[in-house]
Amino acid sequence: MNFIEASVLILFMAILCVPVANRFKIPLEIFLFIGSCFISLIPGLPTVTLDPMVVFDLFLPPILFAAAYFTSWKDFKFNLRPITLLAFGLVIFTSLIVAVVAKLILPSFSWAEAFLLGAIIAPTDASAATAIIKRLGAPKRIITILEGESLINDATALIIYRFSIAAIVYGSFSLPDAILEFSLITTGGLFVGFAISTVAVNIYRLIDDRRAETAFTFITAFASYLIAERLGFSGVIATVVSGIWAGFYFPEFAATQTKVNAKAAWGVLLFIINGFVFTLIGFQLPMVIKNLGDYQLKDLIYYGSVISAVVILVRICWIYPAAYIPRLLFPAIARRDPVASWKYLFTLGWTGMRGIVSLAAVLAIPSLTAKHLPFSHVELLIFVTYFVMMATLIIPTFTLPFLVQKFNLSDSNDNTKQEALARLCAVDAVIKRINYFANENQIPMQVVNEFLENLLKRKEVIQTQLSDNPYSVLSNNYFAYKKLVYEAIKIEREKIIVMRRHGEIDEEIFRNLSEELDLEEIRMNSMRI
Repeated sequence: MNFIEASVLILFMAILCVPVANRFKIPLEIFLFIGSCFISLIPGLPTVTLDPMVVFDLFLPPILFAAAYFTSWKDFKFNLRPITLLAFGLVIFTSLIVAVVAKLILPSFSWAEAFLLGAIIAPTDASAATAIIKRLGAPKRIITILEGESLINDATALIIYRFSIAAIVYGSFSLPDAILEFSLITTGGLFVGFAISTVAVNIYRLIDDRRAETAFTFITAFASYLIAERLGFSGVIATVVSGIWAGFYFPEFAATQTKVNAKAAWGVLLFIINGFVFTLIGFQLPMVIKNLGDYQLKDLIYYGSVISAVVILVRICWIYPAAYIPRLLFPAIARRDPVASWKYLFTLGWTGMRGIVSLAAVLAIPSLTAKHLPFSHVELLIFVTYFVMMATLIIPTFTLPFLVQKFNLSDSNDNTKQEALARLCAVDAVIKRINYFANENQIPMQVVNEFLENLLKRKEVIQTQLSDNPYSVLSNNYFAYKKLVYEAIKIEREKIIVMRRHGEIDEEIFRNLSEELDLEEIRMNSMRI
């Protein structure tokens, strides 16, 4: 089986996990993870390896850019303090504690190898956690902090990872030099990301083709990462900055079709990456287990269990001091942002899932040192990383619903009212300006009045969302209207399909009409009132 055949098999296994994940309402990453375990049991499994640099250069840029693109800069800025404490402080603290524990239970590990393990499993992955949290209706701020943390902590962990690799490969390490280099790498990444995103936004404005615009979003993501890395700076920081900047400006001028196409294209790409990475590890497990023949199974389980427990407990222990100490030292913080309840903080600490960055990092470990000697303990590092991922993914997945319900954590309806107010402002702007537009373009008053009548009905429905009982009769009538629209779209689609089969319409006409119906259905799906 060659690489292309193996890649197709990997994606096929990922796709098979989708209906099962949807059926049981569990994040896809869990089933991809379990699927990789089953893959590893297939007899005669081929050995599939990737160049270490390809793992980072190919997988990380789109993951980071997409996550940053959909991050709210307003929410991110408000929560910058807790995000920073988690993304920098917790990652360094986790790496340190894991290194100490790994050195104690694995005496054969060097300190560089122990810190390497800490760097690999220190960063969290918010995708699985937020998928559960959002479905359970947990507070929005938890989601914001988790997503913001997972964006920045990758940079911190990967810089420690880089230092650890260098110490192992070249056999040297200097703490003062590392601190200085850390500052330069981070600052340089900020400037590169800002510069590239500024140039990219100006180029976006010049492109007038939806395919080229969508393709350019991919180029922006990869350029941010690769240029920063080539200059010796943090590609993670550069990509995150570029993604946030693009996410803020791109929707303001991009064509409607471009935004629809880009969202679909990015969704497919991220699915492929997640499926590929989570199942790729399954192809390496047999070789890893075979090379771990000197270890007893009970010892391997012991190592994985201890490190997993340390990772979980360290996060919970860090959350509370990080929340209380800044408010004790600076009362202004407590006045502006009162401390959350212990239940809220515990839930935030419990959602420290590990994911694709840890996988990519452990897969990218070089096979040889600078002296052309085998990189020792690689298989053990992969196994422990795999075990920690399993523990931090599966345990919170099946316990978070219970915690959210037990702690009575539910988001307020502020977002619903804020959305309703925004819709009202937009509708009022239309009502004020549409008559001027109609007169200027000589649109018949009968058409204008009919349009305004429908708009006023919509405004009445929106206003019900501001009441204590938003699901009024008007709102129910509007939902009934949406049902009629869905049925009309279904009937139209069935009719043009029949006409196409009978050769009554040309293929191009069929596709144009289908696209119109698809866009109308997307529009109705996006309207939650």
